[in-house]
Amino acid sequence: MKRLVSAAIALLAAQGAWAGDTAGLVGIMNTSGTVEVNNFVNPKVIWTVYNVNDPAEEAYVLAYVAYKKLGKHTPSIEWTDAQNKPVDRCKFDQTTVTKMPWVHTLTCKWGGRLPDGGIRFTVFNTFEGQKEKVGEMFIPPNTK
Repeated sequence: MKRLVSAAIALLAAQGAWAGDTAGLVGIMNTSGTVEVNNFVNPKVIWTVYNVNDPAEEAYVLAYVAYKKLGKHTPSIEWTDAQNKPVDRCKFDQTTVTKMPWVHTLTCKWGGRLPDGGIRFTVFNTFEGQKEKVGEMFIPPNTK
């Protein structure tokens, strides 16, 4: 299991390897929940699709953000539908980065009657009043 999680994080990091000036996305995934092992938050089961308009559909976005600058950072996760229309967002408390390296784990619960066409999760960081995109993930709908 540990190798599977490490491989998943490495794969996701490679897919979302671009980063902003103040933070970078180390990994992002859609999971059924989280478990903590040795003070590190891990996914339970990684999901790659969702069922459209299923009110029981519920999951978590788990993102690992590495900060590149000392100071106060405010991360957020926003999700949009296939037409880039906002669906919802998670805002997080401000984090004060006092040393490097600093990796922050973000967990955001989502679900309900989801739109058809897929859903995009975008991770942002606000530093010194400037909001920048850190990375994103797209999840296609289950069309069967």
